Amino acid sequence: MITAKTTNDGSSTDTSDHKPKGILALDIDGTLTGPDGEIGERTRQAVHEAGESGWTVTIATGRSWAGTKPVADHLNLRLPIVTYNGALVRDSETAEILHYIPLASKIVGTVVPALVDHGLQPMVIEDIQQGERTFTGPSEHDGEPTSRWLKYAQRNFRTTVQRIPYEQLAHVGHAVRILVFDDAERLRGIEAIGAGREAEFRMLYHEGDEEHPGWVEFLHPSSTKAYALDWLAGEYGLSMADVVAVGDGINDIEMLAEAGFGVAMGNASEQVQAEAEVTIGHHMDEGLASFIEDYLLHAGSVGELTRLAS
Repeated sequence: MITAKTTNDGSSTDTSDHKPKGILALDIDGTLTGPDGEIGERTRQAVHEAGESGWTVTIATGRSWAGTKPVADHLNLRLPIVTYNGALVRDSETAEILHYIPLASKIVGTVVPALVDHGLQPMVIEDIQQGERTFTGPSEHDGEPTSRWLKYAQRNFRTTVQRIPYEQLAHVGHAVRILVFDDAERLRGIEAIGAGREAEFRMLYHEGDEEHPGWVEFLHPSSTKAYALDWLAGEYGLSMADVVAVGDGINDIEMLAEAGFGVAMGNASEQVQAEAEVTIGHHMDEGLASFIEDYLLHAGSVGELTRLAS
């Protein structure tokens, strides 16, 4: 059982003698960060105060470990964090792998050829225990959305990209996830790859917009933020009823629905907002900070928060 590292200022608290009020699980993009991708000072301070007041604050994100660690460091979090949409829970200070559910090698071996046959460029994130490289096919098959994402990941997350033939790509073994980025028209019909195979893998479709392409990720069927948070809560002697989850994306739906108190950002879609107890301010206006200041800091438990926010 995890028995320490519940505060946000680098110090630790022994949770074996004192349970936290609950867990505050925060998405990053569109929740912690504003439109510029940065965490506002007011939000950073509010998160710090939540930890100081007795809440165990963690991150629950679809980002990679490399893309999440700097955010945890910026917030001074010294505790387990959820990455890869629940596939990986890792200690933010020691990098110890605490909970990990990768895609089986046989799934990689069937999904990669199916994507290639569909005319798409698969990107396979290798088994986290081997590293965190992104394996993909020849660059001439990238397409503009794939090329853009790879450049972004290399620039912002120091992602190592290795080009290998498709036959080799299908046999890289276990993987954290498989990604594909492309225009909506080229992604049309991709859901057929997962039809009837829900017990083998999970397909998470992120719709694009005018500025961003759509993308699909293939994960272990149990790889959700909710599943990982349930495991993490148990390590603190808590349950999902003790979790306050805040998010804005399609990958946040399960944790908002299953948490004791689900909070949707004002910039979330109606589909996401429908799964939450409350919808708060837009990330452009640091809505997360307002929620923490106005409600969370005044609650001693999830039950009390529910009463305050109703």
